[in-house]
Amino acid sequence: WDLFFCIKSALLSFLPLAPRASTLTLPLPCPTLPHSLFQSQRSLAFATMANENGNKLPPPPKDGVPFNTLPWNLNLPDEHSYIHLTTTPDKGWTLEHYDPSTDGGALLDSHAHYSSTPLPIYPSTTSLNYGTTIWEGLACRRSPMSQKALVFRPQKNYARFVNGARAMCLPPPSYELFMRALQLVLQENAELIPPAPELDPETGVPQGGAKLYIRPMLLGSGQQLGLHASPQISLLFFVSPTGSYFQGKAMGGLKLHLERRRCRAARGGTGNVKCCGNYAVTMRPLLDAKEKGFHDNLYLELDTYHNPPPGTSSRLHQAVLQELSAANIFLVLKTGEIVTPGLKRGTILPGVTRDTVLTLASEFKDELAPIMAESIKAAGMGEEKKVDDVEVTVSERDVLVGDLLNAVEVFVTGTAAEVVPVQSIGTSETSAEELDGEEEESLSVTFPHGVTSPGPVTTKLLEMLREVLAEKRSSEATKDWLCDVYASAEDFRKGGCN
Repeated sequence: WDLFFCIKSALLSFLPLAPRASTLTLPLPCPTLPHSLFQSQRSLAFATMANENGNKLPPPPKDGVPFNTLPWNLNLPDEHSYIHLTTTPDKGWTLEHYDPSTDGGALLDSHAHYSSTPLPIYPSTTSLNYGTTIWEGLACRRSPMSQKALVFRPQKNYARFVNGARAMCLPPPSYELFMRALQLVLQENAELIPPAPELDPETGVPQGGAKLYIRPMLLGSGQQLGLHASPQISLLFFVSPTGSYFQGKAMGGLKLHLERRRCRAARGGTGNVKCCGNYAVTMRPLLDAKEKGFHDNLYLELDTYHNPPPGTSSRLHQAVLQELSAANIFLVLKTGEIVTPGLKRGTILPGVTRDTVLTLASEFKDELAPIMAESIKAAGMGEEKKVDDVEVTVSERDVLVGDLLNAVEVFVTGTAAEVVPVQSIGTSETSAEELDGEEEESLSVTFPHGVTSPGPVTTKLLEMLREVLAEKRSSEATKDWLCDVYASAEDFRKGGCN
C-alpha cells in the first residue's frame, strides 16, 4: 500500500503537465498491484485534473464495455474497488473514521480491490448466523445535459439506512461519513459510469440506459455464538454497472402472481427495513412464480385475507396489497386517483423511487390531467363528459385487491426498475394438499393498458423521472435530488448540482 500511494502521488503531481485528460498516458501497472486499482487511480487522476480546470466532470466510460447490454447482476468485478471500514458497538463511528472539518480520516485509505481482497469471514460471523445485515441501493448516471456524474437522492437512502441500522442493533454512520464514502467509491470507479443516455429525437426525453449501481452495506462482522449485538461492525460500499432489473423480461408489461399462501412481511416485523431477511423470504416464492409463467409475486397482508371484516362477500377482494419481491406497486384508477399502499402498517419498504413518483405526480398533476383523461377514455372506463373534467389525485392508503378491478393502469417502481408497467395480475391453482379442505378464491385481471405498451400515465411518469435524472425537469421539490460526484464534499452532502 505504501508503494500504491507513492505511485498515486506521482501520478497526481504529473497531471498539470498533461494538456487534456483524454490524452494523458499512464505507465503500465506494476505487476505487484492489481490493474483495476490503477484504473481507479486513473479515474481519480482524470477527475483531479478536471476539478483543477473547473470542469468537474468524470473520466470517459471505460473502453470495450457493452454498457447497454449489461444484465442486472454483478458485472466486471475485476474492475472494481470497494470501501471497507470497521468499528465496535461501544466506539461507533468517530472522527477517526471521517472528519468532515478536515476531510480526513481512515475512510480515505479504506479502499480495496474487489476480486483480490475478499472480506475476512468466519463461520461464527454474526451476520451469517443471525442475519444482521442492512443495505441500500443507489444509482449514478451521466447527465446528457452537462455530462456530470449525478447520484439520485442519496439523502433518502441515508435516512432509510439509519432506520435499518437501529432495527438490526448496528451503530449508524454519520451523514457526513455515509455521503463521503459514497462520493469516494464513485470517484474511484468513475470509468464504470455508463455513457449518458441518448435523447429521444421526437420528444427530447432521455431514453433508458445503464447505470452504475452502488450498494452501501452495514453488517455484524464480529465472531460470536450468542444472540446479541455483533462485537464488530463493517461498513461497506461497492459498485456494479448494470442494466434494468426487468431488462428483457417484460417488454409489454409484467405478469404478476398474487401470492395468497406465503407472507413477505407482517405487522410488527421488519417489512419496512431494507435488511437481508426481507429478500430471503421472497426467493422460494419468486422461483415458484417464475415456473408458473409469472415475472414476480405481489404479496398480501395475509391477516387481512384470513380475517376479513364481518359480512364480507369476498375475502380476497378485501385483502390489503403490499408490494413485490423488490418493488413498490401503483394503481391508476378510473376515478383519476394514482394510489400506492401506505406505510402506516410498517410492512412496506419506503422506496426512494416510490416517494419520487408520489412527489412528481403531486407536483405536476395539472400536467398529468389530460393524460389521465386520455388513459381513461382509451380504456373505455368512464363517461366522456366526466372524463374530460377528471381531477388527478395522489394518495397513500390501504389498497385492496378489489381496487385492481377499477385500475386502468398498474405499474411498479424501484431504483433498479425505475417505472415498469404491469399487464396482468392473477392467482394460480393451489394443490389440494396445500388447501387441506380450505376453499380459496381466484383472481385474474388484465389491465386496459400494459399488455403491448405502457399506459399514458405510466409513460408520462417515467418520462418525468428521466427528465429529472437528466437535469431537464426541476421544481422546488426536486432541487436537491441530484448530487454531483465531483462537487466538493460539502456541496455533495447538500445536494443540488448547479
